[in-house]
Amino acid sequence: MKKIKIYVLALFVGVAFTACDDLLDLDPQASISDDIALSTPGNIQTAVVGGYAALGGSNAYGGSYIYLTDIYAAPQDEVNFNGTFIQPREVNEKAILTTNSYIAGYWSTSYNIINRANNVLSALDVIENANTRQRLEAEAKFLRAVAYYNLVKVFGRAYNDGDPSANPGVPLITTPTRVIDETLQVERASVAAVYQQIIQDLSDARDNLPPANSFFASEFTASAMLARVYLTMGNYALAGAEANRVIESGRFSLFSDIRDNFNRNNDGAETIFAVQNSATSFSHDMAVFYSPLPYGRADIQIRDAHLATYEAGDLRGTLFIDTGGRGRMITRYHSDDSSIDPRRTNITVIRLAEMHLIRAEANVRLTGSGVAGIGGVTPVADINPLRERVDLAPLATATLEDVLRERRAELAFEGHKLADLKRLEGTTNSGLRASIPWNDPLLVFPIPNRETLVNENLVLNPGYN
Repeated sequence: MKKIKIYVLALFVGVAFTACDDLLDLDPQASISDDIALSTPGNIQTAVVGGYAALGGSNAYGGSYIYLTDIYAAPQDEVNFNGTFIQPREVNEKAILTTNSYIAGYWSTSYNIINRANNVLSALDVIENANTRQRLEAEAKFLRAVAYYNLVKVFGRAYNDGDPSANPGVPLITTPTRVIDETLQVERASVAAVYQQIIQDLSDARDNLPPANSFFASEFTASAMLARVYLTMGNYALAGAEANRVIESGRFSLFSDIRDNFNRNNDGAETIFAVQNSATSFSHDMAVFYSPLPYGRADIQIRDAHLATYEAGDLRGTLFIDTGGRGRMITRYHSDDSSIDPRRTNITVIRLAEMHLIRAEANVRLTGSGVAGIGGVTPVADINPLRERVDLAPLATATLEDVLRERRAELAFEGHKLADLKRLEGTTNSGLRASIPWNDPLLVFPIPNRETLVNENLVLNPGYN
């Protein structure tokens, strides 16, 4: 994290699962007794900071939570992974093996974050200051909820796909894992049960975090994440209410130029939550895969079919750079300013524009195109400022199609593609199949082979063996 030298300590985790290929190397070699590691408020604070650091790692918001889910959902005739790495190519082609190390890393890092949070929550009694204890508890719950949300949306079927109370989600663990024993043989909880835990944790975080908390999660970060989760579940009333809470707080404002959101070294007026990178501490796989040389690999190419999805004159349709032989790249993770190393810039996770789009969608679904709803505004009042700043004419009224078109253009390549594909019941494609519906088993990640080897109670997802 910026201005903080973070030592990611396995000692705060008890057991730290990593994304390496040492499948059975489970002995916590670098651990010390948890009663020593979490015996002081300072150590607990450091453990929480370590949780944020893990959340910003390459297997989380520093990479996989965003780019891996995007190339998974994107039609391959729009977005193509053209690099030499086999694992992300499998994801882009919707042909993932259970031994894919990127998928294993996504899983293990998420549970690493969850276990850090669980350890913190189990040790709060050593903190005498009530305000500090309340804040750290809320931050730990925020971290746990975010990790679970990113797990269940890829390893479980969509909330609108069948019965979420019967569909298997992911193992739900809310107590610390400190030793390797039979208690780790946890079955998959239902999709509904996992979402219930996410909502409970985020609600507690919202109600107990301060309104401002530096670049860590605040009460409005939790509200914004709740709005995203409720939208994924199709609960438009609560999604709109949480988005409205963030908007009406007055703590954030839209940039006049959408490009100001990207390639930043600090949080801006529109930023609700961002992963903090610096010259000495960074993890930015979007820059690695989306950026051309010398900073990136230029592996993810944007094709003409994607450009055709933008309205004529839309500035967002020009936020690309043609690199010649390596194809067309996006500029959201690459700056025209040669003095800026994109790998060392912040990664925006939530910004105010998303809240306007969520409130607009909620209102158009609940009250209709031209009727004021949540927040006392019409849908068009939320989307016109977004249109005007990208050189598009304002609309007189906004239909659901208008709102969804704005959402697709505004939030492209920011990690929303998979959740939107599923909740909107769309289709995608790959080089192997011309049409893949939203509820196809190919669009659910396989439970990693390394996990099923050590936990026989994990039920495989359909289509994998």
